[in-house]
Amino acid sequence: MQKNKIITKAFTMAEAILVMTILGIIATIMITTLKPAKFKEKGLKVLAKKVLSEIDNATTQIMLNDTKLGDLKYIIDPESKVVYDIEDANITNKMNYVIALRNAYKKYLTTIRTPCDAANCSDLCATSASPTSNELKRSFILKDGACMRILLEMTSVFEQTIFPGETEIRGAQLLGTITFDINNKEEPNLLGKDIFILPIGIEGIIYSE
Repeated sequence: MQKNKIITKAFTMAEAILVMTILGIIATIMITTLKPAKFKEKGLKVLAKKVLSEIDNATTQIMLNDTKLGDLKYIIDPESKVVYDIEDANITNKMNYVIALRNAYKKYLTTIRTPCDAANCSDLCATSASPTSNELKRSFILKDGACMRILLEMTSVFEQTIFPGETEIRGAQLLGTITFDINNKEEPNLLGKDIFILPIGIEGIIYSE
């Protein structure tokens, strides 16, 4: 009586590697197709933290080198060397304070254009054509393409502030805010996604507890 023979065939190493490579390509395509928003959002967060770090470092340098008493109440304009007081009642001097603060940031940040306008800057960062007494804007575009705007709030109260890695601040006493859009006119153009607002107080950027 003849016994049945069981015939087995195994994959060769080359075949196994080929199959694994194909599966890897398929998985990569599926991931990038199904979750592009998550990858983009992660990239935006990384860039936001980079820009925030640059602005934070510049703020520290300004307080050390371009203020009268080591805080932001008195700004020394790096270009004119004139000292401006944030509490000055004269609207022209308040305007000059913001200009001096902008010039101080330009001293420590690499900029490619100032000020921004509607043609080359996102809406939240573009300089107003005719700034009012409670809305003095100065803005510029940074080397990496992010646009930045300094806004002086005469009311000294900002009800809601959003910035990378931090919670919202409500009712914070401040001098003004810095708004920055890390990818300028590119989408999504949303607060907390690619647009962030930093509150500025006498002692620099205000971070939540």
